[in-house]
Amino acid sequence: MYTSTQTRPITDSELAQILAVGREKNTALGVTGILAHKGHNCLGILEGDDEVVQTRFEQVRIDPRHTNVRVLLDEQVGQRSFPDWSMAFQPLDPLMQHVPGFSDLFAGSRPLDPAAGLTRARGLLDWFRKHPLAPLTSRTAADEEAPRTRAINGAITALHDGGVTRFTLNIAAEHAGMSSESVREFFPTDRALLAATVERWAGAISAPLMPLISEKGTVAFLHALMTAHAEEPALMELLAYSLAASVDPTLDGADYYRSAYRRFREVIHEGLSADVLAGREPSTMDPVRGAKQLLALYDGLRLQHLLTADIDVVNEFDRAAARMRRGWSEQYEQPTYWDIPTAPQS
Repeated sequence: MYTSTQTRPITDSELAQILAVGREKNTALGVTGILAHKGHNCLGILEGDDEVVQTRFEQVRIDPRHTNVRVLLDEQVGQRSFPDWSMAFQPLDPLMQHVPGFSDLFAGSRPLDPAAGLTRARGLLDWFRKHPLAPLTSRTAADEEAPRTRAINGAITALHDGGVTRFTLNIAAEHAGMSSESVREFFPTDRALLAATVERWAGAISAPLMPLISEKGTVAFLHALMTAHAEEPALMELLAYSLAASVDPTLDGADYYRSAYRRFREVIHEGLSADVLAGREPSTMDPVRGAKQLLALYDGLRLQHLLTADIDVVNEFDRAAARMRRGWSEQYEQPTYWDIPTAPQS
């Protein structure tokens, strides 16, 4: 039984992939147990033949997606506590709950486990279920958060100074006043540190603005977000990099970037749906199509701002969004081929 800390955010789809691959591999090896995720904390239990368990644990220990791996329990048992291998996490997508091997460990309606008091492994798992964010290792929560935060703040300073193309973990460590080895305890690669930096930096700016969606509407929220990003060109460059990196699924963090963008688009979609119900936007506007149009404008202007110096992104967003909203008041009709102008025949 072990605990660890994630080095970067892990998305639903990535967790589902870990579950599918791990379940197939562990079943073939005769390994049972569970891997539970919540917040940045992980708790894993592996049962099986000694050599097989030790080999699987070594693979876990060197996995770059988590760090600070600590063994809580290593003992011989007369019988297994788990019938197969499963994973427990709190998915954003409820359909993930139907993935084979998914455990509802964290469900509020889950009944008490009568076997929790029979084995130490089950007892510790039950404790983790009730106190998932409490520290499980000799390090305190403050000890864990302080160097992580320092490393990310160092990364932000490095991005301010040199941009994402010159960014390295070593430069971030220097700005954070930490050794590169200390930073790698939490973020083993440059990309892992960048993914965590995107999450923290973008979230710190967008979170205080979220109430604007319900108070003044989705367009007002994007206006405020565009204004905030215009004051942080290094963040806009980092976000553009994250979108480019998400194209290659083999890159560390790519799955997270794609998932984060889909969640952001869903926020805009849900906001526009609420705007229609509240009368802030016309009922002739399709929120799905409206979200795509708004984000095309929002993303396009941010990219232009990075490439040219002659664009006022906030002013251009307001002008284009005003015209777009007037268009939303018109009844949308699917164009037919005879409505599309053709070039004159010679």
